[in-house]
Amino acid sequence: MKHANSLLYATAACFPLLAIACGSSGGEGPSVTCTDGNIVASEANDYAFSSTITLPPVTVTSMSNLAFDWGQVTKDFLGHTVDPVADLNTIVVMLWNMSLGEFEKELNADSLQTKYLVASPPPSLMPSTGMTSAMLYDFTINGNSITPAMFNMDFDPVAFPPASTTYLLAAQTGTNLGTGIRMLQAFQLDDASTNTAVTLTNTSAQLKYTADLHSLHPTGVPAGTAAISLDWGPLDGQTNALGATFIATNITSAIVGHYTQTPAELETQFLDLQLTATELYTATIPPGTVLDFTTLADSSGKPFPGVDGTGTWLVGLTCGNCKNPAPWYLTILVPAPQPCAAQ
Repeated sequence: MKHANSLLYATAACFPLLAIACGSSGGEGPSVTCTDGNIVASEANDYAFSSTITLPPVTVTSMSNLAFDWGQVTKDFLGHTVDPVADLNTIVVMLWNMSLGEFEKELNADSLQTKYLVASPPPSLMPSTGMTSAMLYDFTINGNSITPAMFNMDFDPVAFPPASTTYLLAAQTGTNLGTGIRMLQAFQLDDASTNTAVTLTNTSAQLKYTADLHSLHPTGVPAGTAAISLDWGPLDGQTNALGATFIATNITSAIVGHYTQTPAELETQFLDLQLTATELYTATIPPGTVLDFTTLADSSGKPFPGVDGTGTWLVGLTCGNCKNPAPWYLTILVPAPQPCAAQ
């Protein structure tokens, strides 16, 4: 599949989203892939996504009882509002056996492997009410205390050279370690430093991204019916929209959103797709590689009604156990005249 190679794109063509003749682009964009409602996912219909996350490190003295503070975080790395008391209910300290540059690269590619995590599960702390700071020696592993001597072993620059080691302070929403992370701060050991404080801020992790919705071929489906399906099995082993390997069985959920914005406008608001939708339907994916759209429902239980010719309709497939929140596959759905030859 395609994935963007640059962080910036120059132009974005809008799609005509009223009834579109099968195979006709009307001269305004790529042609529509006409289906009878049995959609087979393909590269031509997929969007492209590229991101760069950078983690500017702070230096701290080694083998000391570091002070951690997360009270200044009011925005997460996606730009969403955060209440540091109400939302940040698990704080994690991680030690990765890889350089910071390697860590950023693997995190961006969503290919980070926990085998490089020195302590698994890592030390963590669940703040008490109103708490926004803590000391390193207060952290535990699964509720079991860790002695200062044990901490110092992992914060020894001889045992863990700074050039090939990454330390991270993470604040997350939820208690499932490693998921729901809202902000990250990298830090490095330096015996020349007298600093013993690591502070999370709104700029501790910096994300830049581009989403391309204007180069894909929209998928035409019968209008006004939920009796459609999406099969992504043929993509197994290929490259997903983020540039990593598409493992078909890693898809855990699907979303269908209806938007007043054009595809070009949605490109600039891409990480807010679940917030800006006028209608949002979701489904948990059972074992298999096919989405039955009749299983989609909104938060009130209203079933997916099918697509119409207003606004923009998107369907996306996500990997719930992955670090990058962007969908692995996403395409535009438009109503197409029937009968229509399937893909």
